[in-house]
Amino acid sequence: MAKLTIDGKEIEVPDGTSLFDACRDARGEDLPHFCYHPDLSVAGVCRLCQVEVEGMPKLTIACNTGVRDGMVVHTRNERVTRASKQILEMHLINHPVDCPICDQAGECGLQNQYMAHGLYDTKVEKVDKVHKSKAQVIGPHVILDQERCVLCSRCVRFCAEVTGTGEMGIFNRGDRARIGTAPGVELDNDYSLNTVDICPVGALTSRDFRFQKRVWMLKAADSVCPGCATGCNVRIDHEAGRIYRLKPRYNPEVNGRWMCDKGRMTYKAVHDENRLGDPLVGGKVETWDGVAGTLAKLVGEGGFGLVVGSPYQSLEEIHLLKSLGKDAPLSGGLADSGQGTGDDLLQDADQTPNRKGLELLGVAQHDGPALADLIRNAAGSVLILGGDPAADPTVAAALTEKDSVIYVGTHGDKTAGLAKVVLPGCMWAEKAGIFVNRNGRLQEFKQAVARHGNAREDWRILSELMTVRNNPDVPGSLKGVRDELAGSVAADVDLNKLPARGFLPGGEAR
Repeated sequence: MAKLTIDGKEIEVPDGTSLFDACRDARGEDLPHFCYHPDLSVAGVCRLCQVEVEGMPKLTIACNTGVRDGMVVHTRNERVTRASKQILEMHLINHPVDCPICDQAGECGLQNQYMAHGLYDTKVEKVDKVHKSKAQVIGPHVILDQERCVLCSRCVRFCAEVTGTGEMGIFNRGDRARIGTAPGVELDNDYSLNTVDICPVGALTSRDFRFQKRVWMLKAADSVCPGCATGCNVRIDHEAGRIYRLKPRYNPEVNGRWMCDKGRMTYKAVHDENRLGDPLVGGKVETWDGVAGTLAKLVGEGGFGLVVGSPYQSLEEIHLLKSLGKDAPLSGGLADSGQGTGDDLLQDADQTPNRKGLELLGVAQHDGPALADLIRNAAGSVLILGGDPAADPTVAAALTEKDSVIYVGTHGDKTAGLAKVVLPGCMWAEKAGIFVNRNGRLQEFKQAVARHGNAREDWRILSELMTVRNNPDVPGSLKGVRDELAGSVAADVDLNKLPARGFLPGGEAR
C-alpha cells in the first residue's frame, strides 16, 4: 500500500494505482480529462490531467503516473489551474463551437471541462480555424465530424483493444491530424456505437439518434437488454412515452461499460406499427370487459388443456404460468427459439433474455414436433404466453386444428393470427420484471414508458385468468407475485429490492 497526500488529504491506496485514480478518491471527482478511460489503455495525449507533485520540476499527467509512497500532490493550486485553462484553450482553438446544433450538447465533456476548469479570457489571437470534414458517414451506425474532434484517441483504442477490429486511426500530424477510417474501411463492427458513448465531444454521433431529441429533455429508467442471454444492463432514455435510445449501464459483473449495436436497437419493437393494442376475439376488436365472457366460456368449465410459455417472459410471469398449469401439461415453448450466433465479447448465441428463468423454475421446453403433439392432445383450451411458437410450421399446423387457443402477446404475429382470443400484453420497457441471465444472475428491469393502447401487464392478465379458474391464491400486485416467487428460487434476497448488480442464488449478493 502507498500512503500519499493529495490537496492536504492523506489517503492510502494499493501499489500500482494510477495517480489519476488516487486523485479521484481524494477529491471525490475526476481530474479534468479527455483521453483517459478506465477500460482503455493510457494514451496521455490530451494533457488535461496535469498535477503538481512536490519534488518534480514540471507538472505531470496523472493518468500515466503511478503512485509512490510519500507523494505530496496538488491538483487545485494556481499553477495547475492555469495549465488546465491553457490546455483547454488549445483544444478549443479549432473547435467549431457549434453546440446549438450538436447532439452531444448537454452531455459533452468539452462543455463540462470548460465550465468546471476553463472560463478563461483567451490569450490567443483570433485566426482562421482549420476546417476538416463534416458529417462524414463512416459506418452503418456512426457519423464523424472531424472538426469537433479533440484527438483523444478513445475510439481508436476501443477498436484496437476491445473489439480487435482496428477500423479507426489518426492520420496526418499537427493541427492537420484527424480521426478517421482508412480508405475503403467502414466502422462496422458489432459494437461500433460504443465509440459514440466514449467520445467526449460530438465528433462521433449515432445515426439513429441524430437530431431526434435534446438530451436534457430525456428521462431515464434502469433496465436489462432483452436481446440475448447476456442481459446487459442498460439505461432507457425516453420522453413523452417514446424511447429514443438505449445506453449501457455499468455493471462489472455482466457487461462492464459496453453493449452491442444489435441490443441498442431492440427498443424499436416497442413502437412497431404491428403492436397489439386491444383484445381480439375471432380477429375482431373487443373490450376487456367484453372478452371476459369469452374467456369464462373457454376456460371456466373445461380449464386449460395446455399452457405454453416462452424464454421472452419475465420470471414473475413464468411463475404465474406454472400456477395456471398445475392441472395441465406445461411447456416453456420452442427449445430452439431465438437461437443465433454469438461472440467472445458480449453477444450470446441464445438471443432470448430469460431461458435460464425457465430452467430455474423447472419449466422444460420442447422442439417443434413435441410441442405440436402437446397441442393436438390438449383436452381443453391452449394458453400461449409470448414467443410466437406458430413461427414453427409444425406448431402452426397443430394450432389450426384447435378452436380454443388463447394467446397473450405483443405483436400481430403468426400465433396471434391463429388464436381465437388474443390478449395484448406489454413489452419489457412497458412493465417491470426480472430476467435471469446466462450465468443465473437475477436482474430487475423497470418500466420506462406507458403501455401501448389498451395493453395490460402480462402478470395482471395471468392473475385475471387465475380468477376465471377460481384460484383462491391470486396475487394482487407484482410485489405479491415476487413474494411467492422468492420461495421457488430459494433466493436469500428480497426480490423487490434486488442489488444493483443483480443476484446469484446461492452466491454472494452483489
